Amino acid sequence: MEREEVIVRFSDLRRLASSIPNYVAEIVGDDKLPTLKTAIEDDLGIVGLDTEELIFKFGETYKVDLSEFDFTGCISPEPNGDPLILVLLPLYAGIFILAWIANILAALCYAPFSLQRAGLMLEAGIGKPSTIARELIFPGTHPRPTSQILTVGDFVASAATGHFVKREQVHFVLAK
Repeated sequence: MEREEVIVRFSDLRRLASSIPNYVAEIVGDDKLPTLKTAIEDDLGIVGLDTEELIFKFGETYKVDLSEFDFTGCISPEPNGDPLILVLLPLYAGIFILAWIANILAALCYAPFSLQRAGLMLEAGIGKPSTIARELIFPGTHPRPTSQILTVGDFVASAATGHFVKREQVHFVLAK
């Protein structure tokens, strides 16, 4: 894939890289400032029409042309409120608890050999049991390929070019 070469002043790129995360945090209502690698849907927890609205507000605020933007695969569908989810919720909660306990037991078993590694397992395991439970109960909800995941860095690259672009598709050349 050929990357678009964009000549930009360092001060302009730095301004965008600092203002856009603040803008996204303000719009989403998050106290924690996102990084350039923060995924719009996966990390910020917005989906469907909320993501689309954020993209359009961003385009309007930063004068980004969205006419060529392909929404296919980039925006998750709205949750449909399927009644089957209510039936599966207790099962999900049970598997979540079992996965959390398994992570703690694995960390405890590893503790005599390496406290540092056991600490890392425990730290990673406390936040990740939901992944195990989700995969067991809702196997169709696999993460999207990274080429379709929108990030704050994509917003910065788009603002710098004036049209929507993934940051991997741009090569910035700093103007003298």
